[in-house]
Amino acid sequence: MTDKPRKFMPVCRLIRGLAAAVALAGALLPAAAPAETLVVAGRPLELAPPFGFCRLSPEVEREAAVAAELARREAEQLRQALAFADCDELEAWRQGRLARIDRLGQIGATLRGGEPVTVQTPARFMGDARKSLTAASARDAAATPGLKVLLVEGGNYLVTGTSLDSPAGRVLQAGALTIIGGVAVEISLFQSGTGEVPEDARRLAENAAALSSVAGEILVVNDVFDEVERVDTDAQAGALNVMTAVAGGLGLFGLLALRSLWLLLRAPRRRI
Repeated sequence: MTDKPRKFMPVCRLIRGLAAAVALAGALLPAAAPAETLVVAGRPLELAPPFGFCRLSPEVEREAAVAAELARREAEQLRQALAFADCDELEAWRQGRLARIDRLGQIGATLRGGEPVTVQTPARFMGDARKSLTAASARDAAATPGLKVLLVEGGNYLVTGTSLDSPAGRVLQAGALTIIGGVAVEISLFQSGTGEVPEDARRLAENAAALSSVAGEILVVNDVFDEVERVDTDAQAGALNVMTAVAGGLGLFGLLALRSLWLLLRAPRRRI
């Protein structure tokens, strides 16, 4: 008998511990929409709605129509991968207790000339994007329709806020821009405005925080999957590297990031 099983015992224990943590996270946290694996410009990306939002089903006619309207709204700059809505509002709308959904959003690839934007130098790309924005507050964006301001700046993402006047009334839009696997990805979140600056500023700030959180989580999740793809499954060191990458994600985003990883393992795959 060889001692090979003993050498891999610590890794097996770690894997079992991770599985237990995943099960615990699923038990403690409310249900949310599963992520999808989307192939953009030949690269697989794992995307999911912000926490507290649920995916609009393309298989349900009413929900597909709402998703199509969102896609039309940003057709020139974003190719929709998935559309989502506030989970509570979506459930009430499905049951006929709500006439319309107020908080809606979508995730997709940034377009230029009708094609997804691929990025060779992320730092330069994000720097150029930042130069076009005003460093101001959510209150400024709420008070000045058409003013697009920088609300949150992370290491690899930007979150903006703006308000727009439309025939249907004031519309608030928060947007996140990031780069995943060399592909520029945008997340948009829309909500009706009230016309009252303090309240609209509060709504913009809340939505910006939700996008900041999901942008960071998506970056961690996709970094982990990059590591998994490079692993040599016959090497103990490779297995340990994967566990280190996962542990790093857990330390940064806690159970929310872990739960996303669990959802992604069950995710469907399609192309955009």
